[in-house]
Amino acid sequence: MPVKTTILASEPVVVQQHELTLTTNAGTNNKEKAFSATILTYGATLTHLTCPDRWNQPQDVVLGFDHWQDYVAQAQPGALNPYFGSIIGPTASRIANATFQLESTHAHNLATTTTTATSPAQVPTHVLQVSNGLDCHHGGPKGFDKQHWTTVNVNQDETSVTLEWVSPHGDYGYPGRLVSRVQYKLTGQGELIIEFSAQLKEGGKTGGAIAQDTSSMDLHSTIVSLTNHAYWNLDGVLNPPEDQEDQFQSLFLETPPISGTATNNNDNNKVVVIKNPCTVKDHTLWLSTSTLVELGNKHPVPTGVLIDVTQTPELHIQKELLDFTGTEIHPVSRNKALGYGLDSIPGGYGYDHVFALDGTDANHTTPVPVNDVGIQAYWPRTPHVATLYSPRSGIRLDLSTSEPAVVLYAAGYLDKSLLPRTKSKILDIPGNSLATSPAAAPTFVPTVPGDERKVKIEAEFDKFAGFCLEPIRFPDAIHHRDWAGMVTLHHDQVYRQRSVYKFSSE
Repeated sequence: MPVKTTILASEPVVVQQHELTLTTNAGTNNKEKAFSATILTYGATLTHLTCPDRWNQPQDVVLGFDHWQDYVAQAQPGALNPYFGSIIGPTASRIANATFQLESTHAHNLATTTTTATSPAQVPTHVLQVSNGLDCHHGGPKGFDKQHWTTVNVNQDETSVTLEWVSPHGDYGYPGRLVSRVQYKLTGQGELIIEFSAQLKEGGKTGGAIAQDTSSMDLHSTIVSLTNHAYWNLDGVLNPPEDQEDQFQSLFLETPPISGTATNNNDNNKVVVIKNPCTVKDHTLWLSTSTLVELGNKHPVPTGVLIDVTQTPELHIQKELLDFTGTEIHPVSRNKALGYGLDSIPGGYGYDHVFALDGTDANHTTPVPVNDVGIQAYWPRTPHVATLYSPRSGIRLDLSTSEPAVVLYAAGYLDKSLLPRTKSKILDIPGNSLATSPAAAPTFVPTVPGDERKVKIEAEFDKFAGFCLEPIRFPDAIHHRDWAGMVTLHHDQVYRQRSVYKFSSE
């Protein structure tokens, strides 16, 4: 079956894992290729995305954990929460000072507010929970990434799964009862399609004055901007580079062979562990835009100014770091590599920038304007906006999205010492050769009959281990008059987003 569902836990809540698998013909040689994605209901998280490299070897290209409990553990207070592969909401990025003003357009809510000539009604202020500095970041300390979503549909014919989360009115300060859905879908063209929808809906009334008053606010206008927070590493997170060939050799030469039947693969005497320090410094990037959403120096929220980094003299020093435009038709290997910027951007944390997309693709589709548009203006157009490429594996990721902005984040705040365990795999050793992928030169390991040693590859996720391409509405848009419409959801509207991640190899 294209979609395999596994129940990981049933108490106190149901936790499921959905594995979507397709055989595709994507790629330059048209050979059949395995393509799969694994979705966890906790956080509606993309935990694995496996696609073929240029040698048709499967590579898992997203950062994450092997065990679902680690996603929960890393989301606890005091832990490093990288948001690996999870859905971010109700609002991605920051809401300045964790407050915003918004009145409702629903008739019942308007009726409860009286105005007079001498005492005009004040616009309600909604207070959110602070989660980063002074701001509400990624929906707050209990955002959508920390919720147990419900599976509402598994479609075997479409190779898709749809999950839902319902946040009640007033949940962590957000007004309105918001019903959000996300669909993950694989296609035969090597595409992972992520579609969002969100709508204000009334819930059931349980009786009593308090319950009646609460339900009357279910359709109160609110703000929405959802995204997926996957970290991509197109080398493959469990694909050690060729310069580790000597490490394979020396470990086996220094460790005496073990005869007999191995009864415990975790026995340290039988397992040789190879660490794979993941990095995206060799990846190249193309963007369709050179327009940066300016952020404040002391307070990293938008100033309201959009800057073309190629036309702004005071930014000429950073043009080489921030301009990823060029031509879509030249080989992706000639696009700008990330390494120089990761090492040179002031602060030492690499890319954490928001780019405004003009909505124009190679076919010169009429762009959607940025200023003064409604929340429904961006659907269903999905122009091509970015290309990420690994020259080592040959894996290429093309992003097309309906959204007006994309966040580039290079995992500058990851710290391997704060991630107790990540992804790993045990390798089978056929004969005396050991090779994880032809991306690395085949490594020959001296073995003897009966030698039961195993090789375990463990991914290391430190600074710059992955790269996020997060399609979003403008951060903190609610505090900018011309942008507020793109995130403001009223009772008679539906928020939609569609992003297509197409994988190929060359």
